Order: sequence, then C-alpha cells, then structure tokens
Amino acid sequence: MSSAQEIQFAINRIYRALANKRKPGYRDIRLGLDRINRVVPDNQEWKGVHVAGTNGKGSICAFLAGLFKLAGLSYGSFTSPAFPERHNGVTINGLYVNPRMYEMEMRHVEAKWERIATNWRFQHGEDPEGLSPFELETATAFRIFNKMHVPYGIVEVGMGGATDATNAMKEKAVTVISKIGLDHQEFLGNTIENIAKVKGGIMQRNVPCIVDHTNPPSVIHALREHARQVGTDIILTWKAEPFLMTLDNSKWKLESYQVQNLLCAALAFRHLFPLKEIDLNKLMATKPFLPGRMETVQIYPPASGLESRSILVDGAHNMLGIEGLVSHVDKHMRKPDQPVTWVMGMSSSKHKPFHRIIDKVVKPQDNLAFVEFTPGTNDPQPAPANYGADHAKTIVKTPEQVYNGEPTVANALPWACEKAGQDGPVVVTGSLYLIRELFGLEGVRRARQLGTRRPGRAQLYRYIKLAQERNLTNEEAREFKQARRHFHLSPLRSKVFLNVRDGGSPQSPEVSAETSEQQRKAAYHKKQEERYKKTIVAIQNDLNQLTATAGSGGAEEPVEAVGNLAARLEDLKSQASMHRKEYEVAMFNIRGYTAMAHKKYMGYRRIFGRSKKRKASPGSPFLSSSGGRPIAVRKSTVTWNEQKVDEAAALAEQRGTSKRRKRASAPKEAKNVDPFAAKLASARRNQ
Repeated sequence: MSSAQEIQFAINRIYRALANKRKPGYRDIRLGLDRINRVVPDNQEWKGVHVAGTNGKGSICAFLAGLFKLAGLSYGSFTSPAFPERHNGVTINGLYVNPRMYEMEMRHVEAKWERIATNWRFQHGEDPEGLSPFELETATAFRIFNKMHVPYGIVEVGMGGATDATNAMKEKAVTVISKIGLDHQEFLGNTIENIAKVKGGIMQRNVPCIVDHTNPPSVIHALREHARQVGTDIILTWKAEPFLMTLDNSKWKLESYQVQNLLCAALAFRHLFPLKEIDLNKLMATKPFLPGRMETVQIYPPASGLESRSILVDGAHNMLGIEGLVSHVDKHMRKPDQPVTWVMGMSSSKHKPFHRIIDKVVKPQDNLAFVEFTPGTNDPQPAPANYGADHAKTIVKTPEQVYNGEPTVANALPWACEKAGQDGPVVVTGSLYLIRELFGLEGVRRARQLGTRRPGRAQLYRYIKLAQERNLTNEEAREFKQARRHFHLSPLRSKVFLNVRDGGSPQSPEVSAETSEQQRKAAYHKKQEERYKKTIVAIQNDLNQLTATAGSGGAEEPVEAVGNLAARLEDLKSQASMHRKEYEVAMFNIRGYTAMAHKKYMGYRRIFGRSKKRKASPGSPFLSSSGGRPIAVRKSTVTWNEQKVDEAAALAEQRGTSKRRKRASAPKEAKNVDPFAAKLASARRNQ
C-alpha cells in the first residue's frame, strides 16, 4: 500500500469514528457511483435524456416532457427535489407515479441493498454504510421506468454530474448541459471551469451533448475538451434559434434565460426525433413548468390575511436564478417608484453570497420578510432570518419595511400582503424547501397541478389481500375502488377498446338521464353520511370528556350537558343511517343487484392472466432458472462468510438429478433378444 493510500485509509477510519457524532443539520450527500451501481436494474429498458447544469435543468426537463407529450410519445421523468412528497419527483406521461407503487419499488431497492451490502468495502476499506436518500430515490425512479416500460426517461442531475447518482444510467440517447455558475462549491470545486468539468461527466461516447451557448467561453472550452476525451461532440444551442422565428414571445413573455432553456429542450428533441414537428407556441400553451418555477399562486385567508390575492412564486436559490427573477419582476411587475414586497428564505451555505443576493433583490422602497423554513430529515439548514433582515435594514428607507415577527412563511405572508396592499406585487422566492412549505399552507391554491396515476394491477391484488385481513382505511378504500375501476376499464377488458380492436368505431357509453339522477343521489347521500360520521366522532369525544368531568366533580351543568349531547348524538346516528340506506337504494337502482363484499375479491390468475409463481424462502440466496425452487437454502443462523455455497455445483447437481429422474420415468423399450446368445451369455456368467 502506498503512502497516499495509507493516509486515505487513516482519514476514512476517522470519518467512520465520527459517523455517529454528526450534527443535527448534517445532510447525507455522498457522491460516487459505487453504491448506486449495485442497486440499479442490470437491464435498462429505456433510453436516457440526461440534463445537468447549475440553473434551468429542471425547466429543460419540463419543456422536454411537454414536447414528448405533444408528439404522443411515452416517457418518464425524474426531477429533484421532489415536493410535497417524494413520489412527486417521478412522473409517467405527465402524471405523478402512484404513491403506493413508489413505496413498493423503494422497498425493493432497500431489500436489494441489504442483500448485497452485507460484506463489501470500498477500495480503501471504508464502510459504504447505507444508500443516501438521493441514491435511494434515483434507483427507485429507474426501477419504475423499467416497470412502466417507458421508451425514454428524462432525468435531472441532482448535483454535479460525473459522480451524481443519476450518472449510473447505462444507456443515454442525448445529454444536455444548461447554464453553469458557482453553486455547491464545497462539493464541486471553487472555479466555474472545475464545475464545468464535473458536470461534463454526464457525457458518453457517441452520444450528442447539447450545451447552452450563453455559457462563458472558458466553460464551453472546458466542455469541448472533455467531450473530445470522451469521444463525442457538443452542440451549441444557437443552432436551434430558427425555432424562435415562430415563437410569439409577446404573448408568453419569456425571459432570456427561459428562451435558452427552451432552445436546449428543442435541440435535444430534434436530435432524438428529426422528423417530429416542434411547435413552441403549442408547447407554451400547455404551461410546461415545474412547481415553484415562475408560478402564479392564489392565496386565501388565513394565508393572505384578510383578503385573497395572487402572488408570484419562484425557487431562485442562487445568483443566476435571482438575476433572472429580478429581471422578470422589473419588466413585468414593478411600477415606477412603487414597492415590491419580497418573502425570502435561503438554505445556509458558506459559499452562498447572501449579501449580494439581497442587494440584487431589494430596492430602497421595497419591503422584505426574510424567513426560515422547517428542514426535513435530509434537508439543508435554513439561513438565519436575522442575518438577512439586518442587512436589508441597511438598504431600505425605514426599519418598518423589514419584517421582524416570527420568521416563518405562515406568519410573514399575511404581513407581506398587508404591506403590499391590493395592487402591490408580492414575490416569494429562495430555497425550494421554502416553496414546499408554502404550498402546504392552508389557503394556498395552485393553478398548475398534475394528477396522479391510478393504482394498477399490483395495487389491486395488494388491496384485495389487505381487505381480507382487516378493514381498509378511507384512503385505502378509495384507492381500492380506483384500482377495480381501472382494471375493468383497461384496454384489455373494456368493451369500447375491444370493439375498436375488432374493427368497430369508437363509441362513448351513453348514460341515461335516469341513471345520471341515481348517480347524483348516490354521491349526495354518500357525502352526507361521511360528514355525519365526522360530526359523530367529534361529539363522541366531547361526550367522553364531559362524562369524565361529571363523574369526578358531580356538578349539575356537566350532567345536563351530557344528556343533551347524548340525545343529539343519537339523532345524528339515525340521520347517518338514513343516508346510508338511501345510498344503498340508489346504488341498487344503478347496478340492478345488491353489492356483496366478496365479489370485489379476485384471484391472482384473473388479475394478471397467469398463475402465481412459487417463491423461494427469504433465506434462499440462489434460485433455479425454472420453477422457482431454491437450489441451496441459507440457514438463518449461518452468516454469508461461514456458508460457502457453490452455485455452479448446486446447478449441476440439480440438473443431474433431473436427468436421472427423467430416464427412470421413461418407458423401457422391448428389445429383440436372440435365445441362443442369451443362453451362451448365461453359461459364461456361471463359469
């Protein structure tokens, strides 16, 4: 071992010793492909569109997704950070992946990691620990792409490029690098040229790389040199400028950086599909933007204070993003000598130029609320609110223009709306984690929201098994109903699709006026029953509380209140029962029969069209190629090192046993034997 390796080995030992002493704000960011390469699927059934860059990579992914959708092409998309939930980072054909499917695929990734990571180390001996959260999300997204059989996957780099978990992608169709600037210097390097080399690590041999031509010449030179070493070419986006001739930017009001992102997406799509039409006006009409990127949001009381209004939300979290946002606000929202009210929250970083960002945003007449977000398990810590507020006071005219209340977006937003008045613009910007918290507030209504895919066959089978074991929750019952409906309306079973397949014309099923009325009644009584049940639960809790008070104190008022609530509770129960009966009558008129719970349950063969394969026990490390029987069973009390299982020998033994059984079971053919030869042979044996 060389001296450098010995030093690295010693450093890794120190890191392992300090692993359990990490601060609460520690973020589990571990770059490198050693772990992720062991859990991503061995066969990548889709071609990747890999997008890297400091700013704009998420928007490029959204534009590409819109182009795929307009062209009628199937695709999957993986962007980060995902909010409000982890599964919202993965979309299939414009719909969020089903959350239950996401959880199942994530458990598969975790189980695979536990199987393979039992006894291996990195080159210098350090423990790989578990998968980082982003590695887990990336491997889950790749599994979902395989499971949904999408031909293309649009993937946004998390951080950097060369050592980012998304670079475990085995097959790429095209790569894209957007505008590059200084960000995450503690991980990527302190110069823009070094960062460019790291981001250029997504390039692959003979795979074209689209590069934003507005990058500095030094960045383009570094990317071109790296492309030459890899064995590919970079294509600058100025070649896509003819697409802009048909773009009506007076209608869409795109900023220059948004136009560059659009060119990156259009040029990448052109290299993928040279014969497909690209209409940027149709694309912009679909509003292909990610959540929290130049998004106009309606807010209502209590989030807005006393009156409802609209605000602009943009997750500009570095200098490049802030410059683009300020340019947009100055052109389209700011009035001469009128204030803009800002609500800002940033993640803490020793390399982020907070003073320069605030100087760029705040004008002397503006109002500013610098707030903190609530970090999640692996989120960065927020920048202290007083840090931004103190600096803003040196810019504005009076201290009253700076918010000094509790530094949360929930408390600062009503203050901002009051300061701005009915006509003044309000802008919420900063970390995407702040935007996630904003979208979770009561009274915030987004105009752009994607739907979620319905549960598929695997979820249907899961809910059937679950319903046979226990009562389903309201959410589970709703998804169980969706899964059954999706199963019966699928192209393999729907009468409409089958009629078209057999040469008929597509016909929408006609619903009579009488049936529509019965459906309306059923929906009304179902909703009323649910409302009554919620009220019953609330009153029952009050009744239990009053009963306990009356039993301990013996006062007359609680005793009387108990009697009144008990009588009211019985009335509500009778009303809920009445609505239930009316609902069942309406559903009987629609169906023509009374629904029975056991008819909702279907077997594995009916759902999947095949018998369920027999699975080996969880302790079996090796499975036979046919039949699903375990070749060698691993005992739970024996470790992997102690139990040396020769897979090749086990396979050979099984095949030999199978051949012997086959020969033994085969009918024996009758042989023509010469009697004289048989007697001669018998005489020789007796000698």
